[in-house]
Amino acid sequence: MESTIYVKGMRKRTESSGVMGMGGFTAIEQCDLKRTIKLNDRKKLYFIEAFNQENEDLTGDEKDKQVLPSKQQNVNQKGGVITMWYSITDTGERKKMYGFTARHVWTSQKMKPSPDACSMKDSLLIKTDGWYIDLPQFNCPVGYHPERRANERTQPDCIDKYVMHRQGNGKLGFPLAETVIMIMGNSKDEVRTSMETVELSTDKLDSMLFEIPQGYELAKSEEELLDKMDVQEMMNNAVKNKQVSQPNEEKKAGTIRIGVFAPSGNDQVQSNLLQQHLVQQMSNSNIEALAVNSEEEAKKMNCDYTLSSVFTNIKQGDKAKGLLKAITRGDPNAMSSFNVQADMTLKTLKDGSVKNQQSLNGKYDGKIDEAATKALDEGCQRMLKAL
Repeated sequence: MESTIYVKGMRKRTESSGVMGMGGFTAIEQCDLKRTIKLNDRKKLYFIEAFNQENEDLTGDEKDKQVLPSKQQNVNQKGGVITMWYSITDTGERKKMYGFTARHVWTSQKMKPSPDACSMKDSLLIKTDGWYIDLPQFNCPVGYHPERRANERTQPDCIDKYVMHRQGNGKLGFPLAETVIMIMGNSKDEVRTSMETVELSTDKLDSMLFEIPQGYELAKSEEELLDKMDVQEMMNNAVKNKQVSQPNEEKKAGTIRIGVFAPSGNDQVQSNLLQQHLVQQMSNSNIEALAVNSEEEAKKMNCDYTLSSVFTNIKQGDKAKGLLKAITRGDPNAMSSFNVQADMTLKTLKDGSVKNQQSLNGKYDGKIDEAATKALDEGCQRMLKAL
């Protein structure tokens, strides 16, 4: 998953791509207003979540086990105690990363719930190995516990108290690379995630990137904001893609038949889906298009032509400009764009001669597969006009 983070003053915007067929998300942390704005660009909705400013009990070192009474809990309220042991170690190693001096820091955090705790039932160990830099232009002094807020939404009558014991005098900062290992309870299995920065820019940013976009409406709840994964719809689409009609070997007189190869040249695009799309785009009352994997298969299916598509270059456009364009237009599809260069070639199968060739070179809005699809659609229109 790829994320882009924009920072300015006391505000941060995080735009993340989706996973598992679900849409991505955008979050704007307005530290000066002590709140986070969550956006759903597809639904044009936003939700506001205030920072949880209740300070957890903090002890200076591990030998101080004092548990102070919670300011939030009343006598009748349910909830237990989550005890956290947090250590931070600066290894002393330094290296230059994107023009900044990065610190090598290790952290370890163990969380252990009491038997009557609501938000977790088993202990959790989190170990982090990362490289961090100071960003003077970003300042967000207010801390909060998103996991606590999530629990308060699902169990408002049961709120846990957090007590932290801290060791070490190191400091973190803005992460440029991190490896996080999580171990639950006494399990021998671990979950490992890694993050690395692939690009860093110091360009000036427009303040509108850190505001609620014009035309967006306030969601009634965070649940309304979220996209739910419709597994059945995903399965139906998969079946639908597999059931694209495949003509028989015999063809009607006067019909042109084209064997369509899967586009090549770029591993980032979903070639099989683009191939099926090309089949649909190149088919009309006089033209029959079908997916083929080779010239031999095209000959077996009595094709007159073959259509090949090769992406020679796909480069992402300026993300900051795309975001501003999306905000101005109120169109989420304009948030990202790609410069696409591709060659489409229609060959006569009988003698291998080139019947028609189209060179595509343009900027197309949308994610990479959407942009690639729009470019190929343009090529298909030219091909059909020529035929």
